[in-house]
Amino acid sequence: MKFRVLGPRDAFFTAWPALLTSPLQTRLLTALLISPGLQGPHSQLQNLAWLGEPPSNAAFRTCLKQLRKALPDVEVTSHDQVCSLKVPRDRVDLAHLRDVVADRQSPPDSADLARRLRDVLRLCDDGGALRHLPADLFRKERSRLDDERHRAWLACLRAELATNDVPAVLDDTERLLALWPGDQDLFGLRVEALASCRRTSEVRQEIAEWTARHGTPGAQLRATINYYAREQPAGRRPDGRGSRPRVPRQLPPTGRPITGRGAELREMRSLLTGGQKHRRRIVLLSGLPGVGKTALLLRIAARCESRFPGGTLYQDLHGYTVGRAEGADPEDVLAGFLDALGVEPVPATLNGKICAYRSALAERSVLVVLDNARNSEQLIPLLPGSGTSATIVTSRNALRGVCDGEEAHSMRITPLDRADAAALLHQAVSREHGAGNPRLAEQLVHELVDLCDRLPLALTIVAGRIRNRPLADLRILVGELRDGRAALDALTSSDGEQVSVRLAFDCSYRHLSEPAALLLRQLAVHPGPSIGWHALLDLGPAAGIADPGRAADELTAASLLERTAERLTLHGLIRIYARELTPPLGEAVRARTVRRICDHMLHQVWACDRVLVRGRHLPVADRPDIRTDTPGSEKAAMLCLDSEYETARAVLELAREAGDVRTVWLLSMALVTYQWRRSRYEEAARNLTDVLATSQDITNAGERAMVHRMLAGCYWNQDRDRLPVAAAHLGHAIALSERQSSAEDRMSLALSLNMLAGVRRKQGLPDEAREQFVRALAVFRELDDPLGAGSALNGMARLALDRGDRAEALAHATAAQDSFVTTTDRSSQANVFVTIGDVHAAGGDLRPAAAAYAAAVKLYRSLDYWPREARTLRLLGRVQLRSGSLAEVRQSLRRARNLEGRIQDHDTVQQDRPASR
Repeated sequence: MKFRVLGPRDAFFTAWPALLTSPLQTRLLTALLISPGLQGPHSQLQNLAWLGEPPSNAAFRTCLKQLRKALPDVEVTSHDQVCSLKVPRDRVDLAHLRDVVADRQSPPDSADLARRLRDVLRLCDDGGALRHLPADLFRKERSRLDDERHRAWLACLRAELATNDVPAVLDDTERLLALWPGDQDLFGLRVEALASCRRTSEVRQEIAEWTARHGTPGAQLRATINYYAREQPAGRRPDGRGSRPRVPRQLPPTGRPITGRGAELREMRSLLTGGQKHRRRIVLLSGLPGVGKTALLLRIAARCESRFPGGTLYQDLHGYTVGRAEGADPEDVLAGFLDALGVEPVPATLNGKICAYRSALAERSVLVVLDNARNSEQLIPLLPGSGTSATIVTSRNALRGVCDGEEAHSMRITPLDRADAAALLHQAVSREHGAGNPRLAEQLVHELVDLCDRLPLALTIVAGRIRNRPLADLRILVGELRDGRAALDALTSSDGEQVSVRLAFDCSYRHLSEPAALLLRQLAVHPGPSIGWHALLDLGPAAGIADPGRAADELTAASLLERTAERLTLHGLIRIYARELTPPLGEAVRARTVRRICDHMLHQVWACDRVLVRGRHLPVADRPDIRTDTPGSEKAAMLCLDSEYETARAVLELAREAGDVRTVWLLSMALVTYQWRRSRYEEAARNLTDVLATSQDITNAGERAMVHRMLAGCYWNQDRDRLPVAAAHLGHAIALSERQSSAEDRMSLALSLNMLAGVRRKQGLPDEAREQFVRALAVFRELDDPLGAGSALNGMARLALDRGDRAEALAHATAAQDSFVTTTDRSSQANVFVTIGDVHAAGGDLRPAAAAYAAAVKLYRSLDYWPREARTLRLLGRVQLRSGSLAEVRQSLRRARNLEGRIQDHDTVQQDRPASR
């Protein structure tokens, strides 16, 4: 077992042999872990654990006894009023950290010290120590531990500087100065690291920013600044002898620190500075316009250039630059690079320049930084040959010709996550913004993040607009961005620079072929948030695009369309941009596009629903011209609908706006089974209520009966006070079905009777419930429907169990099980296993009860039916607890909690409910 008092709140233990039974035990254990030598006097431990109110000796001994029981693998001793924890010190992160820091006094190898300090410091949480305790406890101890961690970081950074690991020092100081802003020791080490790279201008810039923020530095930091901010004599060695070889350092200023991107920076540094020697390294950053590729490129290049003693070459290739029709000529770029490297004479031909350039880099270690490449033809001549040089490139184009080789690494840069996007805006929000209403200011910031769809360029423009402006201006800006027609106007810099989201998108759009441009305008009609590959292909015929797949590939390569697995996403701001493009799509093409969107979604959802509920009928005609994925199992159908659901909701809204009542009706009905299995009852009820109000003229009596029954099921699955509404809808369904005589209407009648019986049972009306179950069972048997008959029998078993007749309950449940054997409905089979488990559990027969629940869990899991699996796992856990199987209890409850975390609506699901037919 390992203990982490410095780590995140969920890692206090890395293993749990037993549960600590109270917060008091946790506090006592924590007090021991933070004490020097893992031991402390009783008075000190009692003061911490009992929050300043010392307990009686008996209470203290009892707590120690409980702690020993909870930690059987750890020895907790008490002798002469001193309590000790006998555990290897390297298993307690704080003790291990203290040992490593103490060892540095006997000068160890700097690299070894840095490695050992980093190994333990990486376990620390940036949020501070003792995160497993409430924030108002152990305040003095938290402050003391924070000081220890700070001293350890200083020791680690000094050791890294001694080994010339400058990139690590720069990375760490940038992050740590966010934790300890104004810390002069940390900033002094950062200045020293920057100066070691001969980045004098950057040193001066950071010094100016630091002093403006934190005031005049102390004597020690001032001495560091005065020493390292000096400019070295150009062209001379530090010792004053001879001339220095020409080492270009062409990297422009990095600008303001970027927000987030820690994972990307770490991966890029590893790719650029790692790998085998004499093998070129190429890293390509691609992504949609405005995603922050250039800022990321400059930041990582600045961090890595100290690893390249041969210099840094930089060029903006102007592949997508406002106001430039053509990109930079690679021959001109090569001429500039050769001059910077001191190659004379410069060859006259392109091939000669390429050979001279690669020869010059073959014996040097140079970082080549190429920003804003248009295509492979422009880029390939600028890539070094074999050797120790490395190249980092940005482009909106995927540059697949470059990345096909094993030496090139492609990284797709995506918009910021929500937390980092909000942090970027918070940097611009003045204190005055939230002085009167901080909650409103926070709400507006998060709304701006959503309206910008986390795009860094848009967020940066917004930050510039709101910096030091009153709260009312945030409201105005939110209003402008909500108005789709004015959103891109609002995302234009007002400081005279050509910084505009619209212009950034224009630079990519103007290079598209006509089919790709037309498909982009079609995708703007699609409501999003994503679209499947087959759905995209189905858009082509509406606009006369012969090969929509090829057009989509072009949009993806241009980073105007993002592809993940089998789904494609159009960024929210690109959607707004595409809707305002000229020429517009045209009303006829737009109407056909909406029709194809609705038709595809209906047929895709219906294909999944037919797998989930076999035997339910909807009047959805076969359409060979519509491409759909047909799942091979119920679990595959649920996974398919998981990926489609948000898009299906948006398509429903699109159909409502278009007045397409038929699609609204059929798509709402086809989604019900999925919504029930994902506990989305409220949303299903809203859709079906709308269907009842609008579809009267296009549905027959049987179809309306089905809508009433599905709506009743939605209410039944919710609170008890909704049961009368469910019963009323079932009354309508039964009345509509009784007027008809077809086999389909008789089935509708039986299903409604069966559901009404379940409602009456839940209402506490067992006699009426039994009457309806009997009626339903008779009709199911008349129609030779074993699935329905089994469901009715299972309901009758639940009724018998309610009144304590376990023998009758088991008989009905066994009959239901025999009926379900002839069907493939695993959900119903699982339901009856739960009933059998309840019968055995009620009689104290724990082993057969656990076996029945386990069988039900296995079936529900195969269906991806989260609510029912979670509820059955809790039933299984109760039986396991009664049997004394604590390890199995923890396993069952852990899985149940994980499932419940996925469910948005935590309504209880009853086990005797019929399938959604």
